[in-house]
Amino acid sequence: MSEKHRITTTRRNVLLGLGTVGLASAGAGLGTTAYFSDTESFLGNSLDAGEFDLRVRYVGQYNEAGEPMWGQSFGIIDGVDSIMGGAPASESAFGFVVDDLKPGDSGVGEFCFQIIDNPGYVTVSGEVTENDENGYTEPEPTTAADGDVNDPGDPDGEGELLDALQVAVSYSDGSYSDLNTGSPPTYLSGTAKGDVFEGSLREFFASEHLFDADPSTDAPDPVPGTDDATEFAEPCLLFELEVPTTAGNELQTDLLGFSVVFSAIQARHNTVVTSDVGSGFVDVAQSVNVNNGYGDDGEGFASKTITGRARHGDSAGAATYELATGTASPTGDQQQIDWAPSIGNTTDFAFTYDADAGDATLAIDGAAASTISGVSAPAGRIGLQAKADEATVAVENVQLSADGTPVTVVGPDEVTATNDGAGREIRYLVLETDAADLADGFEITGDLRLEVQGDFDGGHEDFGFDVVVE
Repeated sequence: MSEKHRITTTRRNVLLGLGTVGLASAGAGLGTTAYFSDTESFLGNSLDAGEFDLRVRYVGQYNEAGEPMWGQSFGIIDGVDSIMGGAPASESAFGFVVDDLKPGDSGVGEFCFQIIDNPGYVTVSGEVTENDENGYTEPEPTTAADGDVNDPGDPDGEGELLDALQVAVSYSDGSYSDLNTGSPPTYLSGTAKGDVFEGSLREFFASEHLFDADPSTDAPDPVPGTDDATEFAEPCLLFELEVPTTAGNELQTDLLGFSVVFSAIQARHNTVVTSDVGSGFVDVAQSVNVNNGYGDDGEGFASKTITGRARHGDSAGAATYELATGTASPTGDQQQIDWAPSIGNTTDFAFTYDADAGDATLAIDGAAASTISGVSAPAGRIGLQAKADEATVAVENVQLSADGTPVTVVGPDEVTATNDGAGREIRYLVLETDAADLADGFEITGDLRLEVQGDFDGGHEDFGFDVVVE
């Protein structure tokens, strides 16, 4: 039998205790005057926080089809310290203002980055500020069949320009925005047009993109820090925008406003990984998904080290719904438990790998959990899969921490599979981690929403959420 005495430490108690110790020490010192003594001090301490200031050198111009380039703007984008053409300017002064856009028109802009003092990762994203049909002209179609696909027939609805405008984002050598060279836009040696992104402006704005300061290496590199305000890093980013000549009258009078946003985050003491989405099973090759009708993509994992599944399954217990965890060897789901999902509601999930214990656990809503022991250390990427047949499976707000430290994820943080008809939709979110990122343990958290339709027949894995670790 043991007995415990609880001491509650409040701020008042601590202060009183320290005061008592100080008085006792002073009292003891009153009767001792014969000891040698000496004091040395460590003086001159000073802490000066470094700088972290992103500056962007920019040159851009707009070109009407068949006419010379015009409307060139250039300068340094740096918040309230921005400069255009040698004079102070606001950030809003940079950009294209076009009042007569037509099929065949194009624009180009080069952005070069500088981070004062400390290295940092730069991300690129976008925001639509205005997207209006802006009324109809006589030849402009008003039905979806004729091209008015967004809010057809609504003069105050959404326009079609955001989908029609095509953008290619590439790595360039920086000579275009260096006004001392007078060079045309030039892709960085060893890279090609659209290496960062190629598609519609709507697709580009759908996620965040990571700028790689050295695209010749596998892992993304940060922009190096500098204390030289004239030094901008290379490569740079080249934006090419075009309204294709295949676009038609559906664009007439459409009004589009948008912003391109560059953000920087320190590289030191910070792990950064990218993410992407695709269709099909995450771990198989693209050809497997395409040939079997599962989807159009696939990451081709070398193997599956750990898996976790929440699904309409075949649990050996009484419930139809189950949580399961497993390993690559032996294959399959070794630990299955009954589960009562909250259909139609959003719940949280967590998938945890404990490197010290060699365990992996999938928990839903902080309660039901399946744990597998004896797992091998992860070897690479992490995939999150959503599978739906007459159902919807939405995985949102995904976050990753490694060894207890948050990891910065650049790119999509959600994926949704939904189906109302024949077949099953399978979509995935992949985190481009490597073995070193995950070696000391990791946790993935997020929100999970499951919905079933009235004709949901409840077959095996007619809905499912999987975590697959390479």
